[in-house]
Amino acid sequence: MPNSRYHALPRGRKRGSRSPRGEEGGAATRDPMASPPRLTVFSPLPPERNGIADYAHALLGGLAAHYDRTAACADWLAQAPPGVAVVDPALAHRGFGAEGRVLHQLGNNAGHGFVLRALRMLPGVVTLHDPGLLHLHEVAGEGREAILAGMVSALPGLAERFGRQLRDHGVESRANHLLFDLAGDVLAASRAVVVHSRFARDRLRLAHGAAATAHVAVIPHLLPAREMPERGAARARLGIGEAEFLVVTAGFGTVPKRFDWLIAALALALRRGASLRWIHAGAERPAEFPITARLAEHPALLDRARVTGYLDAAALDDHLAAADVLVNLRFPSSGESSGPVARGLAAGACCIVSDTGAYAELPRDAVLHIPPAATVPLLAEALRALAAAPERARAIGAAGQRFARSEMALPVVARAYAEVIEASRDRPPRAQPPAADQGPPLVLAAWPVPDRAAIAAALASRPGPCRLLLAVPELEALAELSLEMPGLLAALLPPQARLRRVQLQAAPQPGLLLEFAGG
Repeated sequence: MPNSRYHALPRGRKRGSRSPRGEEGGAATRDPMASPPRLTVFSPLPPERNGIADYAHALLGGLAAHYDRTAACADWLAQAPPGVAVVDPALAHRGFGAEGRVLHQLGNNAGHGFVLRALRMLPGVVTLHDPGLLHLHEVAGEGREAILAGMVSALPGLAERFGRQLRDHGVESRANHLLFDLAGDVLAASRAVVVHSRFARDRLRLAHGAAATAHVAVIPHLLPAREMPERGAARARLGIGEAEFLVVTAGFGTVPKRFDWLIAALALALRRGASLRWIHAGAERPAEFPITARLAEHPALLDRARVTGYLDAAALDDHLAAADVLVNLRFPSSGESSGPVARGLAAGACCIVSDTGAYAELPRDAVLHIPPAATVPLLAEALRALAAAPERARAIGAAGQRFARSEMALPVVARAYAEVIEASRDRPPRAQPPAADQGPPLVLAAWPVPDRAAIAAALASRPGPCRLLLAVPELEALAELSLEMPGLLAALLPPQARLRRVQLQAAPQPGLLLEFAGG
């Protein structure tokens, strides 16, 4: 295998090298005649039915002013903005020079498993769209031992009490998703972390401490890059009369969005004389909350309600632009933000949100806040009053639109990202000591040809938690191996191996350090 085919893997910048942000820090700046630095963004992209995919698509477009962008996506035929190449995540490190930047878009669902694995190998900036990552760990095959270790590392006292059902009986409880965020490994593996609210940052800080979260920055959710449709045109396309009062909800129909409260409030508003229609612009998830079945219990509301099913971005924008009111309830909240709320604000809809979590931080004159303790009667009265005086809804929507255009505009958000990315360049990920019972790592030569049988035998000799170093003469050899064996680890590891963490090691012996859970 000739050395000429090596592709550089990421390295730390040398001391004294000049940062593109200049001597004083701040946003990325460069000679306009120079080539922009490369940024690789690991994220789902459209057409995946995932709000973070839409967010990443918009952000990639906004970052054109700062970077030469590449997207690493599990669907390498995904849609990216003009000028953005899409590559296989397993090969994203090829050609990755010392000045390369990495941004990971991480959410709490199965579509982000490849991002979780990538951020361990290519440290960079991570956007935590949902600070709670327990569901991701469950569906991405992280293993029970890794999940229990994540619980203990953040909240040992609570883990002993609430983790025992998982540890002893394999029982997963809803309470665990509220108590344990499983974000410790992500915080440690990242040069910087972006969240969308102070609530999310403070929640991480309470669980993991000030030192582990000192590199967490708050950047608001972004507005869509495209202009929202004109209200009259959107209503005409949807068959909504100009005088009809339209209430919209959006997104997947999940339990924390409290459709039980919403349906009860809508039914109560109708009984009190409100004239309104409700459209849920999104997919129902009957296993989580049966919207249609619950509507059948309220015949008067059933005649005025509709569930659209999943909508593409253009159709969703039509519904948000047509809305008089966008309702986005959330309880309990783990710190997540809402893409539909950002789009609703952009459209000038009057947004009604739960007075909790990130939503409580939105300005009081820009949205209506409903306390969780009395949501049904208060929401019903708000809807009745707004339906009777729709000009009040329009006034609140206009104030929300002004706020969003000043704080959440794409150029503003993209510049904030560039500042965080450049400021993180000299900050290495926080080193994590190995578990005490792992002992020294097993070492196997992976160059020039890795031996799959030897790897299986070595792991069989250590049935408990262990580490294995796939040693190479220099890190560039790993890029060569990835050319010969795409999906390197999947090709080398036995099916029963429970991989917990992957880390590039430069010294004392270069290679790929793998950490495995026991069992």
